[in-house]
Amino acid sequence: MFKIVIIFLMVMLIISMAASAVTRFLRGPIAPPRVDKAETRAKCGHCGRPVLGTAPCVCGKG
Repeated sequence: MFKIVIIFLMVMLIISMAASAVTRFLRGPIAPPRVDKAETRAKCGHCGRPVLGTAPCVCGKG
């Protein structure tokens, strides 16, 4: 009885390891993390509005 239980557990372990290996290849590569466009823009130091490059802000103070 003890041998049957051990063999059953070993078979289940082997099946789970094989399934894990197969699904790892079927998923494909992991997608790179997304970067929000609002986080990459510069902000005006005075009013906080996003500004493009070195252009002056519309508030006239930043």
